[in-house]
Amino acid sequence: MAGPLFAGEPLQVHVQAMEGPFKSGFVNALQAGSSDMRIAPSAERADLIIALGDDAFADSVRHDKPVLGVFVSRSLEQKLRRKGCHCAAIWAGVALNDQLAMLQLMMPVAVNVGVIIGNNSAWSEGGVKDYRGRLGLKLFKVDSHEELGRVLREELDALDALVLPVDETLFGPDSAKLVLLTSYRLRRPVFGPEQSYVHAGSAASLFASGGDLVSETLIQISSFIERRRFRRSGFVHTPSVIVNEHVANSFDMRFHDSEALRSALEVLP
Repeated sequence: MAGPLFAGEPLQVHVQAMEGPFKSGFVNALQAGSSDMRIAPSAERADLIIALGDDAFADSVRHDKPVLGVFVSRSLEQKLRRKGCHCAAIWAGVALNDQLAMLQLMMPVAVNVGVIIGNNSAWSEGGVKDYRGRLGLKLFKVDSHEELGRVLREELDALDALVLPVDETLFGPDSAKLVLLTSYRLRRPVFGPEQSYVHAGSAASLFASGGDLVSETLIQISSFIERRRFRRSGFVHTPSVIVNEHVANSFDMRFHDSEALRSALEVLP
Protein backbone atom coordinates (compact mmCIF):
# COMPACT_ATOMS: atom_id res chain seq x y z
CA MET A 1 0.00 0.00 0.00
CA ALA A 2 2.78 2.46 0.91
CA GLY A 3 4.42 2.25 -2.54
CA PRO A 4 1.77 4.03 -4.62
CA LEU A 5 1.06 6.55 -1.87
CA PHE A 6 4.63 7.67 -1.42
CA ALA A 7 5.54 7.47 -5.11
CA GLY A 8 2.73 9.84 -6.05
CA GLU A 9 0.93 7.28 -8.16
CA PRO A 10 -2.88 7.34 -8.18
CA LEU A 11 -4.53 5.40 -5.37
CA GLN A 12 -6.01 2.14 -6.64
CA VAL A 13 -9.59 1.87 -5.37
CA HIS A 14 -11.88 -1.11 -5.80
CA VAL A 15 -15.65 -0.68 -5.29
CA GLN A 16 -17.24 -3.82 -3.83
CA ALA A 17 -21.01 -4.01 -4.34
CA MET A 18 -23.79 -5.81 -6.16
CA GLU A 19 -23.72 -5.08 -9.86
CA GLY A 20 -26.38 -2.62 -10.94
CA PRO A 21 -27.19 1.01 -11.71
CA PHE A 22 -26.28 2.29 -8.25
CA LYS A 23 -22.81 0.75 -8.32
CA SER A 24 -22.07 1.94 -11.86
CA GLY A 25 -23.31 5.46 -11.07
CA PHE A 26 -21.29 5.54 -7.86
CA VAL A 27 -18.11 4.41 -9.66
CA ASN A 28 -18.58 6.96 -12.45
CA ALA A 29 -19.12 9.77 -9.94
CA LEU A 30 -16.00 8.77 -7.99
CA GLN A 31 -13.89 8.81 -11.12
CA ALA A 32 -15.23 12.21 -12.11
CA GLY A 33 -14.64 13.60 -8.63
CA SER A 34 -10.97 12.75 -8.11
CA SER A 35 -7.90 12.67 -10.33
CA ASP A 36 -5.82 11.13 -7.53
CA MET A 37 -7.40 7.69 -7.73
CA ARG A 38 -8.05 4.95 -10.24
CA ILE A 39 -10.65 2.18 -10.16
CA ALA A 40 -8.99 -1.20 -9.59
CA PRO A 41 -10.58 -4.24 -11.28
CA SER A 42 -10.35 -6.41 -8.14
CA ALA A 43 -9.82 -6.18 -4.42
CA GLU A 44 -6.50 -8.00 -4.77
CA ARG A 45 -5.11 -5.21 -6.97
CA ALA A 46 -6.45 -2.35 -4.83
CA ASP A 47 -4.84 -0.13 -2.21
CA LEU A 48 -8.26 0.65 -0.76
CA ILE A 49 -11.65 -1.09 -0.91
CA ILE A 50 -14.91 0.83 -0.85
CA ALA A 51 -17.81 -1.42 0.16
CA LEU A 52 -21.38 -0.35 -0.57
CA GLY A 53 -23.79 -1.76 2.01
CA ASP A 54 -23.52 -4.17 4.93
CA ASP A 55 -22.99 -7.38 2.97
CA ALA A 56 -20.15 -5.96 0.89
CA PHE A 57 -18.59 -4.34 3.97
CA ALA A 58 -18.60 -7.58 5.99
CA ASP A 59 -17.15 -9.51 3.04
CA SER A 60 -14.44 -6.99 2.17
CA VAL A 61 -12.60 -7.06 5.50
CA ARG A 62 -11.34 -10.59 4.73
CA HIS A 63 -8.94 -9.11 2.17
CA ASP A 64 -6.89 -7.56 4.99
CA LYS A 65 -6.80 -4.17 3.28
CA PRO A 66 -8.15 -0.76 4.28
CA VAL A 67 -11.93 -0.77 3.81
CA LEU A 68 -14.37 2.13 3.74
CA GLY A 69 -17.96 1.05 4.24
CA VAL A 70 -20.55 3.29 2.58
CA PHE A 71 -24.14 3.38 3.86
CA VAL A 72 -23.51 0.62 6.38
CA SER A 73 -25.08 0.04 9.77
CA ARG A 74 -23.33 1.63 12.70
CA SER A 75 -23.53 -1.58 14.72
CA LEU A 76 -21.77 -3.63 12.02
CA GLU A 77 -18.94 -1.13 11.68
CA GLN A 78 -18.39 -1.10 15.44
CA LYS A 79 -18.44 -4.91 15.54
CA LEU A 80 -15.80 -5.18 12.80
CA ARG A 81 -13.63 -2.51 14.40
CA ARG A 82 -13.66 -4.45 17.67
CA LYS A 83 -12.30 -7.39 15.69
CA GLY A 84 -9.40 -5.23 14.53
CA CYS A 85 -10.26 -4.33 10.94
CA HIS A 86 -8.51 -1.38 9.26
CA CYS A 87 -11.81 0.23 8.38
CA ALA A 88 -14.10 3.20 8.71
CA ALA A 89 -17.65 3.85 7.61
CA ILE A 90 -20.16 6.34 6.34
CA TRP A 91 -23.15 5.21 8.36
CA ALA A 92 -26.61 4.62 6.95
CA GLY A 93 -28.99 7.42 7.88
CA VAL A 94 -28.35 10.91 9.25
CA ALA A 95 -27.34 12.32 12.62
CA LEU A 96 -30.01 12.67 15.30
CA ASN A 97 -29.23 16.36 15.88
CA ASP A 98 -29.62 17.12 12.17
CA GLN A 99 -33.01 15.39 12.01
CA LEU A 100 -34.16 17.22 15.16
CA ALA A 101 -33.03 20.59 13.77
CA MET A 102 -35.20 19.94 10.72
CA LEU A 103 -38.15 18.98 12.93
CA GLN A 104 -37.81 22.23 14.88
CA LEU A 105 -37.91 24.24 11.68
CA MET A 106 -41.05 22.45 10.58
CA MET A 107 -42.76 22.56 14.00
CA PRO A 108 -41.40 25.50 16.06
CA VAL A 109 -43.92 24.88 18.86
CA ALA A 110 -43.04 21.20 19.30
CA VAL A 111 -41.86 20.33 22.81
CA ASN A 112 -42.29 16.62 23.49
CA VAL A 113 -40.73 14.40 20.83
CA GLY A 114 -40.54 10.63 20.91
CA VAL A 115 -37.54 8.72 19.58
CA ILE A 116 -37.89 4.99 18.92
CA ILE A 117 -34.74 2.93 18.45
CA GLY A 118 -33.95 -0.77 18.11
CA ASN A 119 -30.86 -2.93 18.36
CA ASN A 120 -29.73 -2.08 14.81
CA SER A 121 -30.75 1.56 14.65
CA ALA A 122 -28.52 4.30 13.27
CA TRP A 123 -28.79 6.15 16.60
CA SER A 124 -27.55 4.79 19.90
CA GLU A 125 -29.32 4.95 23.24
CA GLY A 126 -26.44 7.01 24.64
CA GLY A 127 -26.60 9.44 21.74
CA VAL A 128 -30.30 10.12 22.39
CA LYS A 129 -29.70 10.59 26.11
CA ASP A 130 -26.83 13.00 25.42
CA TYR A 131 -29.05 15.39 23.42
CA ARG A 132 -28.86 18.91 24.91
CA GLY A 133 -31.22 20.86 22.66
CA ARG A 134 -34.47 22.58 23.65
CA LEU A 135 -36.72 19.67 22.72
CA GLY A 136 -37.82 17.23 25.39
CA LEU A 137 -36.95 13.79 24.05
CA LYS A 138 -38.62 10.62 25.26
CA LEU A 139 -36.68 7.50 24.31
CA PHE A 140 -38.36 4.18 23.55
CA LYS A 141 -36.11 1.16 22.99
CA VAL A 142 -37.99 -1.71 21.35
CA ASP A 143 -36.97 -5.15 20.16
CA SER A 144 -39.85 -6.28 17.95
CA HIS A 145 -42.72 -5.13 15.76
CA GLU A 146 -45.15 -6.22 18.48
CA GLU A 147 -43.46 -3.97 21.01
CA LEU A 148 -43.35 -1.17 18.43
CA GLY A 149 -47.12 -1.42 18.01
CA ARG A 150 -47.65 -1.26 21.77
CA VAL A 151 -45.44 1.83 22.15
CA LEU A 152 -47.27 3.60 19.34
CA ARG A 153 -50.70 2.86 20.78
CA GLU A 154 -49.83 3.74 24.37
CA GLU A 155 -47.38 6.63 24.02
CA LEU A 156 -47.89 8.53 20.79
CA ASP A 157 -50.92 10.50 21.94
CA ALA A 158 -48.84 12.23 24.66
CA LEU A 159 -46.21 13.43 22.19
CA ASP A 160 -46.07 16.33 19.73
CA ALA A 161 -44.18 14.33 17.12
CA LEU A 162 -42.17 11.19 16.55
CA VAL A 163 -38.72 10.97 14.96
CA LEU A 164 -37.31 7.67 13.66
CA PRO A 165 -33.78 6.53 12.74
CA VAL A 166 -32.79 4.39 9.80
CA ASP A 167 -33.23 0.78 10.91
CA GLU A 168 -33.96 -1.80 8.22
CA THR A 169 -35.02 -4.38 10.80
CA LEU A 170 -37.41 -2.23 12.82
CA PHE A 171 -38.60 0.34 10.28
CA GLY A 172 -38.68 -1.64 7.07
CA PRO A 173 -41.66 -1.88 4.69
CA ASP A 174 -43.50 -4.29 7.00
CA SER A 175 -43.77 -1.74 9.81
CA ALA A 176 -44.35 1.41 7.73
CA LYS A 177 -48.09 0.86 7.54
CA LEU A 178 -48.33 0.31 11.30
CA VAL A 179 -46.33 3.43 12.13
CA LEU A 180 -47.94 5.77 9.63
CA LEU A 181 -51.55 4.66 10.11
CA THR A 182 -51.21 5.05 13.88
CA SER A 183 -49.66 8.45 13.35
CA TYR A 184 -52.51 9.49 11.05
CA ARG A 185 -55.20 8.23 13.43
CA LEU A 186 -53.73 10.04 16.46
CA ARG A 187 -52.80 13.17 14.47
CA ARG A 188 -49.14 13.05 15.48
CA PRO A 189 -46.61 13.59 12.68
CA VAL A 190 -43.65 11.29 12.03
CA PHE A 191 -40.26 12.62 10.87
CA GLY A 192 -37.75 10.33 9.16
CA PRO A 193 -36.33 7.86 8.76
CA GLU A 194 -35.71 8.29 5.01
CA GLN A 195 -37.24 8.94 1.58
CA SER A 196 -39.57 5.94 1.30
CA TYR A 197 -41.28 6.79 4.59
CA VAL A 198 -41.89 10.35 3.40
CA HIS A 199 -43.44 9.06 0.19
CA ALA A 200 -45.61 6.74 2.31
CA GLY A 201 -46.77 9.43 4.72
CA SER A 202 -44.18 10.77 7.16
CA ALA A 203 -43.91 14.56 7.20
CA ALA A 204 -40.29 15.08 6.18
CA SER A 205 -36.83 13.61 6.46
CA LEU A 206 -33.19 14.28 5.95
CA PHE A 207 -31.52 11.46 4.07
CA ALA A 208 -28.21 10.47 2.51
CA SER A 209 -28.64 10.62 -1.27
CA GLY A 210 -26.31 8.93 -3.72
CA GLY A 211 -24.65 12.27 -4.38
CA ASP A 212 -24.21 12.90 -0.64
CA LEU A 213 -22.54 9.50 -0.25
CA VAL A 214 -20.19 10.13 -3.16
CA SER A 215 -19.18 13.52 -1.75
CA GLU A 216 -18.48 12.03 1.68
CA THR A 217 -16.53 9.16 0.10
CA LEU A 218 -14.34 11.58 -1.84
CA ILE A 219 -13.54 13.41 1.40
CA GLN A 220 -12.51 10.10 2.99
CA ILE A 221 -10.36 9.17 -0.02
CA SER A 222 -8.63 12.55 0.06
CA SER A 223 -7.89 12.12 3.77
CA PHE A 224 -6.56 8.63 3.17
CA ILE A 225 -4.22 9.82 0.42
CA GLU A 226 -2.92 12.76 2.47
CA ARG A 227 -2.72 11.17 5.93
CA ARG A 228 -2.67 7.43 5.12
CA ARG A 229 -5.63 6.91 7.41
CA PHE A 230 -9.38 7.47 7.38
CA ARG A 231 -11.32 10.27 8.98
CA ARG A 232 -13.56 9.29 11.87
CA SER A 233 -16.63 7.24 10.95
CA GLY A 234 -19.94 9.09 10.92
CA PHE A 235 -22.99 10.20 9.01
CA VAL A 236 -22.89 12.39 5.91
CA HIS A 237 -22.25 16.00 6.85
CA THR A 238 -24.61 17.58 4.31
CA PRO A 239 -27.68 15.36 3.88
CA SER A 240 -30.52 15.98 1.44
CA VAL A 241 -34.08 16.76 2.49
CA ILE A 242 -37.54 15.74 1.34
CA VAL A 243 -40.99 16.96 2.44
CA ASN A 244 -44.38 15.34 1.95
CA GLU A 245 -46.33 18.44 0.95
CA HIS A 246 -49.75 16.91 1.65
CA VAL A 247 -48.79 15.88 5.19
CA ALA A 248 -47.03 19.18 5.89
CA ASN A 249 -50.12 21.09 4.79
CA SER A 250 -52.46 18.90 6.82
CA PHE A 251 -50.46 19.68 9.99
CA ASP A 252 -50.08 23.36 9.04
CA MET A 253 -46.31 23.14 9.27
CA ARG A 254 -44.00 26.07 8.69
CA PHE A 255 -42.55 24.68 5.44
CA HIS A 256 -44.60 22.79 2.88
CA ASP A 257 -42.05 21.93 0.21
CA SER A 258 -38.55 20.51 0.03
CA GLU A 259 -36.90 23.51 -1.61
CA ALA A 260 -38.08 26.00 1.03
CA LEU A 261 -36.97 23.72 3.86
CA ARG A 262 -33.61 23.10 2.20
CA SER A 263 -33.00 26.85 1.98
CA ALA A 264 -33.90 27.29 5.66
CA LEU A 265 -31.56 24.49 6.71
CA GLU A 266 -28.68 26.02 4.78
CA VAL A 267 -28.71 29.18 6.91
CA LEU A 268 -28.75 27.37 10.26
CA PRO A 269 -25.59 27.99 12.34
